[in-house]
Amino acid sequence: VSGNLRLTGTDASQDIRHIVLDFGNTAFPVLEGQSIGIIPPGADAGGKPHAMRLYSVASPRNGERPGYNNVALTVKRVTEDHEGKPALGICSNYVCDLQKGDQVQVCGPYGTNFLMPNHPGSSIMMICTGTGSAPMRAMTERRRRRMGLNEGGELMLFFGARAPAELPYFGPLNKLPKDLIDINFAFSRVPGQPKQYVQDKLRERHEEVFRLLTVADTYIYICGLKGMERGVDEAFRDICRMHGQDWDKLLPTLKQQSRYHVETY
Repeated sequence: VSGNLRLTGTDASQDIRHIVLDFGNTAFPVLEGQSIGIIPPGADAGGKPHAMRLYSVASPRNGERPGYNNVALTVKRVTEDHEGKPALGICSNYVCDLQKGDQVQVCGPYGTNFLMPNHPGSSIMMICTGTGSAPMRAMTERRRRRMGLNEGGELMLFFGARAPAELPYFGPLNKLPKDLIDINFAFSRVPGQPKQYVQDKLRERHEEVFRLLTVADTYIYICGLKGMERGVDEAFRDICRMHGQDWDKLLPTLKQQSRYHVETY
């Protein structure tokens, strides 16, 4: 471990960490959109070793620090289950508590279905919540480092959270050049403001979203909590209807061409 930085505010309800792992002289090549496995030490109540947990890589293929053999992860400390009941995330708490210099058991990398398009000119629409931002950060940083190569292609991001303090990478995202990425935040728990979710922002930007949906070189990535896909799907359907298109006919084409990718957890 070469770094452990808290990404969310100290008063935020969620503790989300940016973890950097250094592989030294051990070759460990990864691509944007892949995941790596971490095996926490110890054993479960039955005496069996803890199971591996997968985490999306949050750094581009040339490392969190260019020229160094390292990888970044975005990890949320789990303290409750999906129903809000207390539950300890064995691996997430282990990772969030790691200190600089600690050794970690890692395996992988894994994944071929969420890979970033590798050809110049491709546009990317990214829709995420919480730690679903990890692969989006990897893709964005890859493009940022290659800005001077005139590769073309647009980046458009829709990122949802309860409030700015709860949103990973909020500060760094606001510093990115406007000509690199079109960023749209959706906050659902800001006092005095109406609740907004990523699907609401999609509808607000319907003209730009529809244009990208119908461009042959656009790739769509959705990553976040289970259930978000339905809201996004309904927003795309509404947007297509506004512009005289049928989403139920467009979506199969996007999937067939491997231009529509979803990962939820």
